[in-house]
Amino acid sequence: MSEFQLYKKRDFSALMNDTMDFFKKFWKNYFRNYVVINGALILLMCVLYFIFFKDMFKNMYNPGAASAWMTDNMNPTNIIGGLFFFLISIVLLVFTIAYPMIYLKLLKTKGDVSLTSSEVFNGIKSYAGRLIVFGLISFFIMLPLSVIVFAICIALSIVIIGIPMLILSVPTIMIWTMQAVYVFIDEDESYFFALKKGWKITFEKYWHVVGSTIITSIFVAIVSSIFTMVPAIMMVTSVVTTGGQPNPMELTPTILVFYIIGMIFSFLANNILFIQQGLIYYSSQENSVNYQAFSEIENIGTDEA
Repeated sequence: MSEFQLYKKRDFSALMNDTMDFFKKFWKNYFRNYVVINGALILLMCVLYFIFFKDMFKNMYNPGAASAWMTDNMNPTNIIGGLFFFLISIVLLVFTIAYPMIYLKLLKTKGDVSLTSSEVFNGIKSYAGRLIVFGLISFFIMLPLSVIVFAICIALSIVIIGIPMLILSVPTIMIWTMQAVYVFIDEDESYFFALKKGWKITFEKYWHVVGSTIITSIFVAIVSSIFTMVPAIMMVTSVVTTGGQPNPMELTPTILVFYIIGMIFSFLANNILFIQQGLIYYSSQENSVNYQAFSEIENIGTDEA
């Protein structure tokens, strides 16, 4: 049995504390395997990102130049390159979402034994197909639904009630989707059953779950922006010093390094949010089944033996 309890009833403070405790205990093994599995994909993503979007970044604060970039780059070579970029993005998305899920799943069965990258990678491969299926179905169901909800919230923002609705709708839909993914993968259920149970998990302890997710998201956003703030400040300075008509900004090696490190750091920091969503899922399982009580009974029998 792992010293870190996955199955545990958690309120707001427990979700926050256990998320931090997880990384205090497992951060070396977790991030070492993460870099081994996802490092090459992330670096390739960074390279492709700047190959295709560097000119747009140089004119980020010049709308006319940015629009011209969109028109000038619509040629067969760039379209094929863009499709390749999109494919890499999908593969990376599958791996980055699956990694924390598989890590927790293996932790549940193996306990505190250090997990190897091959074990996690094999687990990701075994569930990659279902993740892609979930994403494809969600593209036609969850995405349109999210757009409708956000549109309604934005429309209602002209009155006071629309603002809190907009603030809460983003984390609510994110939590609902992540919990549905956990049910779809961990319990091998159908898509619509996963959505139904994910909805139930989201609203079991709604304010605890949403509150912890919002606080963690703010923390992740602040941490992720540490490196990207430097080139952003330089761009804003360019706007101010040129009277609102900035010249294209030169992407020096220093700025590129900051951007690349910022992107990598963002991928790493998002794991904090993903792990917290996993703890929400296992906490919900404990609420309904009481795994911890069963485990304590089994341990008593073992100790007596």
